[in-house]
Amino acid sequence: MGKLLSVAQRLAKKSKEIDAIKDGRRPLFSEVEANKEQIIQMHYEMEFKRLECMYLKQEQIKELKNHTDVYNPQIYQQQLERLEAITNRCISSILKRLFEGGYGKELKRRGLV
Repeated sequence: MGKLLSVAQRLAKKSKEIDAIKDGRRPLFSEVEANKEQIIQMHYEMEFKRLECMYLKQEQIKELKNHTDVYNPQIYQQQLERLEAITNRCISSILKRLFEGGYGKELKRRGLV
């Protein structure tokens, strides 16, 4: 259970980091043209944080799969498999957007691919 708590805490921290980026970006929209580059940069930084969250979700699912003390193990595993498939699709989608945005080298630098 300690590992799950650690993952949950890291997810909460990432969520706060995303919120901080959103809060920092919000005032920039008052002058979109003047702040266009900074808005784009912050958007992609949020995408990196979202990707990190998805990798944490993957880790969380992996840990949950090890738990056998559940009411209905078969349904539990099926639900985790569905959640895992959705998480993997989200990861693929974010990776695609980041690569298309020209951030392939940055993904590698951050160890996200």
